[in-house]
Amino acid sequence: MITPPGHDQITLTAPEGRHLCNDRQHRNLGRLAEAIVTFGQLGIPGTPREAFWPECWGRSYPMCGLCWKATREIAQQARPHLAIQDATQSSGSVTSRV
Repeated sequence: MITPPGHDQITLTAPEGRHLCNDRQHRNLGRLAEAIVTFGQLGIPGTPREAFWPECWGRSYPMCGLCWKATREIAQQARPHLAIQDATQSSGSVTSRV
């Protein structure tokens, strides 16, 4: 069982069924999601300089590989202690601190 992401964590899960990428252009092109990306609390609530993407906290988004790569790079720059739990592999869940 995958636990919801916590502080400075993002969880990746495999999409069940066919999901289009959340990006509008990719969705219009019919690009399928490769992962469902769920955001934990990235930063400290109520502190604008520390709260990173608060509108995404606790939400899940289907993303293609390109969108996930861009999202990961931006999040890693903003939150250097970010941990990513990748549960997309059949071997089980692996948590990595990046």
